[in-house]
Amino acid sequence: MKQVALVACVWLALVACSTRRQPSSVLTGPSGGRLITADMIEASGATTAWDALRRTVPNISFRETSRGTPARVVRRGRSSIYLNDQPRVVLDGATLSDFQVLDQIPARDVFSIEVLSGIHGTTYYGTGAANGVILIRTRTAP
Repeated sequence: MKQVALVACVWLALVACSTRRQPSSVLTGPSGGRLITADMIEASGATTAWDALRRTVPNISFRETSRGTPARVVRRGRSSIYLNDQPRVVLDGATLSDFQVLDQIPARDVFSIEVLSGIHGTTYYGTGAANGVILIRTRTAP
């Protein structure tokens, strides 16, 4: 009888842990990263994909030129003058090297933005993504 009670307690504990919900402001994407949905982007008031990144993605700085065009994406915190510490930015499966493309995409066309940490980035994109990955999916992507 004690074994049955113990099994029932363990089962109830597992059910309670598995049904716990995350706060609505932090969603987890399919790759294990922070997911920013189209509704969150719309609520931010962003007009372009670059603006959506600047307003919704935490812990990353988005730098612009003196003319206001997108220039760099840099992790916040310590950096190295010797190593490239930029997170990889992927738009519909293609790695971006020129961020000015993001200034041409309307924010309403962005379906989701997923931010992967270095660990998740290297799991899916190799050692070149050790500084993290920003996945941008548009509504027109296949």
